[in-house]
Amino acid sequence: MVSIGKAARTALAGELGGRWRTAAATAGWAFPDDWYVPAVDAVCEAISAAGDVWAPAQRLGRARAAGGILLAESLADIDQLAALVHRRYVAPLRRAVSLGWAEAFATPPVTVTDPLTGLVTADYLRVRLGEVYRGAAAEGLSGNDSLALVVVRLDLAGTRGWHRTLPMMLVGDSMRMVFDGGQTLALLGESVAVTLTGRNPMLGRQASLLGSAVEARLQADTQLSLPSPRVWVEALPPDHAAALDLLIELAR
Repeated sequence: MVSIGKAARTALAGELGGRWRTAAATAGWAFPDDWYVPAVDAVCEAISAAGDVWAPAQRLGRARAAGGILLAESLADIDQLAALVHRRYVAPLRRAVSLGWAEAFATPPVTVTDPLTGLVTADYLRVRLGEVYRGAAAEGLSGNDSLALVVVRLDLAGTRGWHRTLPMMLVGDSMRMVFDGGQTLALLGESVAVTLTGRNPMLGRQASLLGSAVEARLQADTQLSLPSPRVWVEALPPDHAAALDLLIELAR
């Protein structure tokens, strides 16, 4: 058996990751900019080194769950990778991703706040929405009567490392500046954040101000080169279950 050097393995892993990304996009992955997570690299590196894929695939499953990706879609994506590699990897990849995905939902979060952005987690927002809808029901109202979401989405396609993290930190700062009245400010995914806030005649103006603030901060950093952020007001659905489904869709 001929061994290859680290540089060659890294190149092979990068090539495999590129082919996998292309296959995922062709198969209809809903939002291409949320496909990449660091665990993708770990899986490709393990395969390129003919190593054990279990641990990195389990990490990938946890990352997909944290990003709001359904298990069925996560496994469909693994099937795209499986078509590119030796068949001996298929079963362990699927089992490890499934286990990691399940663990992410079975393990309680250790914190309610994201340490980098200062925004609360999606898990906390789900709890908060539950309180909102139960309180509204007790008063004979719907959960969407008085509240709405202001959504910020960045296009982080092609970014890595610090260039992927810093923009959302700037988003968090901007959200705290515009919404400083005790609203719930949450990070839904690597490129999406939301504010749970009361409906008011100025909400559209506040959303516009937030978009301007985020764009100004992004443009002020010469190391960042990103498209303009998308910011909009999203109405909450009338029932709690639909609201939770909405969070999953927005996180994509």
